[in-house]
Amino acid sequence: MAEREREPHFCAINDLSCSHGLQAVWGCGNQFFVFPGKKAVLLNERRPAMMKEEMVREVRWDMDLHRPVLRKLVNESHNVFTCLQEQAKKTSGAALHPHIIRSSKQYRASLKAYSLELKILADSTIDEEQKQGFLEHLQLLEMAELIWGLCEILFIDSPAGGLVIAPLLEWLRFHFQTGEQMFLEIIQEEQPEHHPLYWDTIYRLVLQGQADYVRRLLSLHSSKHSNAFSSMDDLLKKMPQHTQLFRGHSIAEFDMKWRHWRDECERRLEEGEFSSHGNLETIGKILTGSDQVFSEFRDLCETWYHMLVSKLLYQNPTIKGFDLQYHIQACLDEYRSNTRIGELDNILLSALEYDIHQVIKDSSAMFSNWWFVAHLTDLLQHCGQLDSHKLQFGSNLREFLLLEYATSLMSHKSLWIVGVSYLDHCPEFGRKYLEHFMENISIESEKKAQKLLHICQERNLVEQAKSICKVMGRRHMQHKRLGAALTWFLKSKDVALSTVIAERFLFEYSEKGSFSNLDLIDNLGPSMLLSNRLTFLGKYREFHKLYEEKEFEAAGELLLSLLQARLAPKQFWVTLLVDAIPLLEAEQVIFSSAQTFDLMHCLEELMREFKDIDVREKEKLALLRLALTRNLSRAIVTEGTVRLT
Repeated sequence: MAEREREPHFCAINDLSCSHGLQAVWGCGNQFFVFPGKKAVLLNERRPAMMKEEMVREVRWDMDLHRPVLRKLVNESHNVFTCLQEQAKKTSGAALHPHIIRSSKQYRASLKAYSLELKILADSTIDEEQKQGFLEHLQLLEMAELIWGLCEILFIDSPAGGLVIAPLLEWLRFHFQTGEQMFLEIIQEEQPEHHPLYWDTIYRLVLQGQADYVRRLLSLHSSKHSNAFSSMDDLLKKMPQHTQLFRGHSIAEFDMKWRHWRDECERRLEEGEFSSHGNLETIGKILTGSDQVFSEFRDLCETWYHMLVSKLLYQNPTIKGFDLQYHIQACLDEYRSNTRIGELDNILLSALEYDIHQVIKDSSAMFSNWWFVAHLTDLLQHCGQLDSHKLQFGSNLREFLLLEYATSLMSHKSLWIVGVSYLDHCPEFGRKYLEHFMENISIESEKKAQKLLHICQERNLVEQAKSICKVMGRRHMQHKRLGAALTWFLKSKDVALSTVIAERFLFEYSEKGSFSNLDLIDNLGPSMLLSNRLTFLGKYREFHKLYEEKEFEAAGELLLSLLQARLAPKQFWVTLLVDAIPLLEAEQVIFSSAQTFDLMHCLEELMREFKDIDVREKEKLALLRLALTRNLSRAIVTEGTVRLT
């Protein structure tokens, strides 16, 4: 459970089946912990006293993004997201639009890539339960691709002149590939026309406007040189293509060409040019946009939205996006008797009716995580498709969904850092959320602590940075790693706890006669000024270094100044005074008579305050008193000699 100190909420749950009741405490993100008990326990107690670890149960939800395959999707889409946000800071309006379109296509490419990867996993998995899980996620990803593609056409890409049939045909071909797959299979046959699905494949391709593929299959028929086949090939060859709109042709010119071509199709059909071959006649009816033939091909269209696009291709190829909604009902009626309109259908209907808020609402309910709606809404916001009115709690829709998505990532052991990035791009509440998560996220390792600290320092989250340092420092204190603990407390500038560590170092020296973590103590630098004890520790170590380097006079002056400044705890004075003995007994007089009197005064003060001194300490102090007396006489003689000369 989380090890961060905080003041969280708790909830008590009365369980009639358990005489002890239940309690629950929130974790981080989509996570909370349940354990037995009636008395309220705050979250900062983390695990109630005397409670066995196996009695604590962790509860999580919206976990599908934590799967290894989908984690790749999270990371890739995060890169796309951050790149777009950076571009949005530099440009806006028409200049930003190409970047928005590119980002949308990159999101779709990521969805497709991981759909294929999931399919491979499902095919290679023996375990039926696991296979079913993969297939369920695959189905959701394919739905996401379908919805995203339609929204890109209607709300993001803005086709030339508002004409949508060409991109909608591409959308169909991307998601309904049976015709193309069968085409590739049939052309490998020695006698393609005898393939049981030869004509069904042709019909499928005609319904998707793939005239070149249809002509190729018809050219493989044994009757290809007959008048009927030649006439159909001529019509398909003359069929106006929407690419002409991108080559300088106006909408009016294209519409006129299409009408002339369709009139020719109707004339040839009425004149019976295809009457000798029923299949060609059926193709002719499709080309003329006959409602009856589309009803007959309901199964080949598979869905109402496929039928909608196919019908409009041949009935109204210059239709604009907003007018699509007026042609939906007839197609829906063709399928309503067979299957009930499902969630996916309702979302596509809302999109075709240009009700983008309903699309987002229904998608949020259908998908098991916030990835789809968060990224799509971000694009729509940048496109200006969403009004910026505030929700009841003060944020806009984009930020609300990004906050939810980021929250769902925060309980994951590695994806939490991705969630932080999304919070950075939520101007209103992102910082508040981040502060909360930094205070509550569990710290499993030193590496994670360093990452968290870096995040806090980059964003000037001062209190959260201090909290992290305190948690890590206390953890090291519990394991008696004083050097590491002091490092963390210095980062948090915690005076009280730094003082405690400094006193432990001094106690350790008193016990063992040496310091551990010398590298740290030697390089305290300005950090030693954080507390008096820390200053003393640094200066006392400096005294030892001077002594080791045989700079006895400087060492003596520093030792005396430490005693006079009263920086050391009185319990440590014995050690300091005993450290003076080698200097007092040195061949050269180190302490002057005045300094010796100061040392004597310190000794007397110590003896008055600590009457119950250990026998061994008394012996050391007796030696010190003798050394002080000797040094005083030597100093007086030396000072007198100097004055005489």
